[in-house]
Amino acid sequence: MKLPLSVLVVVHTAQMEVLLLERAQRPGFWQSVTGSLDRPDEPFEGAAARELREETGIQANEGRLRRWNVAYTFEIYAQWRHRFAPGVTHNTEHLFSLELARPAPVTLAPQEHTAFAWLPWREAARKCFSWSNRDAILMVGAALLAAGCATGGSGPLAPHLESGAPEVRECAQWYQALDAEIDAAGVRDAQATRVAGFPHLRIDRTLAALRDRAANSGPALRAYAERLAELDLEARVHEIQNLPALPNEAARTQSVRRARDCGRRLMHADLATPASRAAMLAAAKVPDQPTGTSFANEEPWQRRTLAALKANPDESVQRVRYAPPAAQRIPRNVIAGLLNRATFDPLGFLALSAREIERLAGTYAPTFEIQTRADYDRFGGLRWRRGMPLPQVDAAEPTVYVQAAYTRYGEHLLLQLVYTLWFPERPARDTLDPGAGPLDGVVWRVTLAPDGEPILYDSIHACGCFHAFFPTPRAKPRPGAFAPLLLSRVAEDERPVLTLASATHDIEGVRVSRDAESLVRYTLRPYDELRSLPRLTGGHASAFGADGRIAGSAARQWGRQSIGHQPFDAGDLLEQRFELAL
Repeated sequence: MKLPLSVLVVVHTAQMEVLLLERAQRPGFWQSVTGSLDRPDEPFEGAAARELREETGIQANEGRLRRWNVAYTFEIYAQWRHRFAPGVTHNTEHLFSLELARPAPVTLAPQEHTAFAWLPWREAARKCFSWSNRDAILMVGAALLAAGCATGGSGPLAPHLESGAPEVRECAQWYQALDAEIDAAGVRDAQATRVAGFPHLRIDRTLAALRDRAANSGPALRAYAERLAELDLEARVHEIQNLPALPNEAARTQSVRRARDCGRRLMHADLATPASRAAMLAAAKVPDQPTGTSFANEEPWQRRTLAALKANPDESVQRVRYAPPAAQRIPRNVIAGLLNRATFDPLGFLALSAREIERLAGTYAPTFEIQTRADYDRFGGLRWRRGMPLPQVDAAEPTVYVQAAYTRYGEHLLLQLVYTLWFPERPARDTLDPGAGPLDGVVWRVTLAPDGEPILYDSIHACGCFHAFFPTPRAKPRPGAFAPLLLSRVAEDERPVLTLASATHDIEGVRVSRDAESLVRYTLRPYDELRSLPRLTGGHASAFGADGRIAGSAARQWGRQSIGHQPFDAGDLLEQRFELAL
């Protein structure tokens, strides 16, 4: 019986040409040298040398045999389980590499393999049928790339690549290989920004605004690092899901697990010394990005908005009212207690479950009254359809995407709920309409006071244009805030009702109402679903490109929407524009 302990040996040259072998029993299945231990006490190094000799005729002493601090555990294919003891279902494979000066002659074992090939490392990784073999080749290639021994170019190197701890170095090399694959496939998630030199961390503008607070104490700094690591893992889950080269769900699950484990290991290294902590904080920045639309384009829209809000509604245009899902609202005293949990976090963040976000979203969700002249006024969920270059709106299921966000105000970190509607099109109003084209996203955001009362609303289109505030009496505008309509305080049994214009989908009315129900209800869905949508042809793809834009549309991903020179998700936006009575 075979032992469920094996070795995988990646044979490569200094220029990262990798040797692959074609299996005799499975034509078209290519792999590196691999094999099980002969006996439980056989040294792994001895097994690696033996398998090299038996499968290729290459002697381990012809090059540099290296054992990596990596082991893969995977399920044994059902057709091969008869080779193992009854009940054995998983195998653990230990990684080695053999570096040669140049490609060596290969003598195949005909019962094992029928062909061999020396291939560039990335091409070899794509050709492997085994996800663990592919992963191993990418990691070995990234290690040589980092050391300057292989060709292919590289970006800024993480300080962890020079760590004295082998497990830290190997995790950094694995991240470098993963990022190379993600970027080559064009599936980078742009919602949060990668922290330069720290591949296990990402940052958004709220966290960037809290960097000084994080530096004040050890607990705050640890909480900060954990938030950065959480943002990266969140993005990795979507990127790995969208990678076309991963063969199955098991490979994706293993890659996510590796990202979680390596992210934790590298984060601990970040916090280990004063120098490493300082380096992490210094790198925790969100670079400036190109602006969304200029103020010159906003001014005509602002004049139209002021006029529309003052005008009597056009009763000749059909309006369709969409109410939120029917669900019991959370009482405000309960919400205040929920928000008070933030005091237990050194940075002031809430640990909200998906269910809590869903219930909060239902409690504060608006009602929409939409002037409807054509299909471009019917919103819905985004779907990939066969042969279409950008996602399409399925208006058969009215859907609003929701997410939680935060903004800093003095010592407070205020919870925000962000709602996004997608329309099939925004027909051009004029030649200077920056949001015109296929897909129009309308974003509505509510900011909550610590007592649970909504104190400020604002809205923007997903193009990063047409931004307006709708404050309550607890939010006094500062100069520079475009607030075309002041709302009354919103009672517990009230919700805002938004009137959206036909075609432009601009907000032309906001009122607070207790009885704005409707026969038509929309569904609330997590915004994160847009980052990895299933394709009809198999696999997944984000609605957004690696630059945070929807290809062929003016729409942008959350985190990439700007108001002129000011990002919509800036952590201190409200602090700059309002005096809040908290």
